[in-house]
Amino acid sequence: HVVENTAMAAKRVSESDRADVAALSSRPCASLYSLDVLAECVQDRDNNYTRFACISKDLQIFPGADRTSLMVVLNHEPGSLYKMLAKFYALDLNLLKLESRPIPEREFEFMFYFEVAAHVASPEFKTLMTTIGQHCQEYRYLGSYTEVL
Repeated sequence: HVVENTAMAAKRVSESDRADVAALSSRPCASLYSLDVLAECVQDRDNNYTRFACISKDLQIFPGADRTSLMVVLNHEPGSLYKMLAKFYALDLNLLKLESRPIPEREFEFMFYFEVAAHVASPEFKTLMTTIGQHCQEYRYLGSYTEVL
């Protein structure tokens, strides 16, 4: 069942009087809710990791920021995603990630999340940010950062 997060999943299991339910959660959550750990390291990929982001109301771009996340709502018409991808190609910007998510209240329409490899001060990135609005209904700059592993 979908829940808000893994901590809520652990809490729900702890509050349940059923013996046939379980949750994926951290060891501290299991301890907090007095749950037995049935298995450890249950990921199915060795490169499975969680990403965290710091969010601020004030724009802060740190030196070395070489990745950017964008949210884009494209026109609901043939070729709109292709045209957006062509924009990245024309600027020689590498897409690291592309995800689609349904737009609430709009059937069969999606917003797209892009993660782009581009230094925030590069001319290509500046061109992208000044022209991206021509190719979509809406876009949001979610931030630029350096990924630390």
